[in-house]
Amino acid sequence: MGFIRFGSQGPSMNRRFVIVFSAFFGLSAAIARAEPVAPPAAVPQPPATPAGVTISVYGDSLADGVWSGLYERLKSQPQTRLVRHSQLGAGLTRPDYASWQAETARQIDEAGEGGYAVIMFGANDMQGVRDENRKGYLFKSPGWTNVYTQRIDWLLQTLKEHHVTTVWVGLPVMRKPETNDDAKFMTGLYETEAGKYGAVFLPLYQDYLDADGNFMARIDDSRQKSQQLRSDDGIHFTGFGYQLVAGKVLTRLQLAGAPAAKPAVKAASAAPPAPAPMAPAASPAPAPVPAVTPAAVTTSTPSDAPIAKPMPADLPASPPISQQPGAATGAAAGSSIGSRGRALMATPARQL
Repeated sequence: MGFIRFGSQGPSMNRRFVIVFSAFFGLSAAIARAEPVAPPAAVPQPPATPAGVTISVYGDSLADGVWSGLYERLKSQPQTRLVRHSQLGAGLTRPDYASWQAETARQIDEAGEGGYAVIMFGANDMQGVRDENRKGYLFKSPGWTNVYTQRIDWLLQTLKEHHVTTVWVGLPVMRKPETNDDAKFMTGLYETEAGKYGAVFLPLYQDYLDADGNFMARIDDSRQKSQQLRSDDGIHFTGFGYQLVAGKVLTRLQLAGAPAAKPAVKAASAAPPAPAPMAPAASPAPAPVPAVTPAAVTTSTPSDAPIAKPMPADLPASPPISQQPGAATGAAAGSSIGSRGRALMATPARQL
């Protein structure tokens, strides 16, 4: 096989080749310019939150999962502070409720006035309860309902006194019929009490159901690809599921509007008021919110770990989507603000 050497046929052949070569590439360029280029697919953005606000998350392992979903959606918005006060194993019926109440009161005081709160309870509360006098009540009895409602009211009232805009997230449909009935009962209490204190209630009971209105373990994402929605225990969500719930939470926060501002306190003055009105002083600019640098996730917690000191800017890295944050298996144990350095796990009992 021989090789063609351009130029061996003389100058005339070279000129013809150059003309044909140029014409071919000129036509190719024209075609390339004429072909329409499809724009890249738009990536859905998370709902924007008002600049410089604080969102505090309170509750149990379900709330912890919601926190992880919020973190994934808000990590590109450094102007928003996301504070994690959720605790694995926490509950309003727990024997250690008194210490949890004191710690939560301190956390709310330290957060100051205004801001947002997201609350979710119920995973550990399907059991009996004791009141402050150590008297026990069976789950769903009138006495139990009275004690449990008082504890819901205390949390809502405390947040309201600090002018915090609160979103209480209801329980989703559960896989087991008995657990599902309990969840419906408790969700009714959350919704009723939230309305009394002007809090926003976010129901999940009618969401994430199959065609027959029953528990749904999987769901198609925006690309029509099936994703695991709920964890194997039939109670919690997966990381993907918690991101969906977090999107609903952010939408409700937007609809709720800006948090109520702290009432201005007028300074006392010994001098009598001037006869002529004075021009109002310019309002000081709000202090900038420091950027939050995520810390590494703690994958295991030693038994002698010290109590974690809650720091508003201590925002751990969110667990990857392949994990199940907020699941009762101890996901993200020991890495949260207010987790006390350990996972507080308990098996719910039907009576004391």
